[in-house]
Amino acid sequence: MAAPSPTLSPLAAPSTDVDALPIKQLRRAVEDLFEPRPLWYWPDFIASAACFYGGLAMVATTTVGTPFKLAAAIVSVLGLYRAVIFIHELAHFPPGRMRAFRFTWNLVCGVPLLAPDFIYGSHVDHHRRQVYGTAGDGEYLPWGLPGHRVAILAFLLSSLVAMPAAVVRFGLLGPLSWFNQTLREWVAVNASSLVVDMRYRRTPPSPAEARRWRRQEAAVFVYLCAIAAGLLTSVISVGLLALLYLTLSAALFLNGLRTLAAHRYRASGAPLTATQQLLDSINYPHHPFPAELWAPVGLRYHAVHHLFPGIPYHNLPVAHARIGRQLPPGSPYHQTQGQGLLSSLRDLWRAARVEREVAGRGAALRSGDAGG
Repeated sequence: MAAPSPTLSPLAAPSTDVDALPIKQLRRAVEDLFEPRPLWYWPDFIASAACFYGGLAMVATTTVGTPFKLAAAIVSVLGLYRAVIFIHELAHFPPGRMRAFRFTWNLVCGVPLLAPDFIYGSHVDHHRRQVYGTAGDGEYLPWGLPGHRVAILAFLLSSLVAMPAAVVRFGLLGPLSWFNQTLREWVAVNASSLVVDMRYRRTPPSPAEARRWRRQEAAVFVYLCAIAAGLLTSVISVGLLALLYLTLSAALFLNGLRTLAAHRYRASGAPLTATQQLLDSINYPHHPFPAELWAPVGLRYHAVHHLFPGIPYHNLPVAHARIGRQLPPGSPYHQTQGQGLLSSLRDLWRAARVEREVAGRGAALRSGDAGG
């Protein structure tokens, strides 16, 4: 028996996807947009990383006034955020594509920030048709259903513990697991994914994947040992490490806000149709500034991305325009447009309030009407 359709009110899709979303027609319209262009990736990433490291150095070493340091800190956070988000592109690259860029990203961001690219390989589950929005989707929680305000706040606060958790993962659990197969399997399944749902369990890696994981784990472990040695010999100050922690936590908090605004999060756990998945995702095509600051590297076109995950970030604006021209104004696609970060966060917060609170307000209004 087929699973019941999840509740997505007031954004419920038609009961069938027939003719609701002409995927084949849309695919033909964007067929030429799937090839990533290195000349987009390299300058963008290098400039972002330079803003991060340059801003961090200015905050750590200059003695100028507070306004300048604050500006440098903001540049550093935004540069770090944009540079790290390229891990999302790496997750969608076919095997062997842009190897030099992947290596450089891990060298500049993945290892120093304790987030090598293998820990985001689980992202592919988020795009599986039968997995999205279900218990198997580690990047989805029903925050948009009543009673989830505490879960939303807990998720945002988790940005403060991400770096300490990564130190334990790569400085302790990873090395110990090299000598114990049982621990190795547990770490691979339970502690090797960037997800929002802590109940998520990752599929164990293949032998080739396990070797790649081990190399990246070893690189992060050596880096952590070097940091520890630097602290013990006073080559690295505790203040610099604290500054890095605050910068990374701020970037993670911003990414948390962006994550909450990427979907409407109203799936109740059953598989969704293609149209329902589209309606649960949000595009932000207008106001590229400041949208590119809080949803960088194509993430402001999240509904387009869920339709065609293989389109590289630099082609998503063109894909959005073409898809819009292919469909009539009343199509589900045109319902994916969001007004902005604050607007989407406000809508999510309202949707997540406790049901009895909503019922109580409704009863109060009815009582007031009767008294009037």
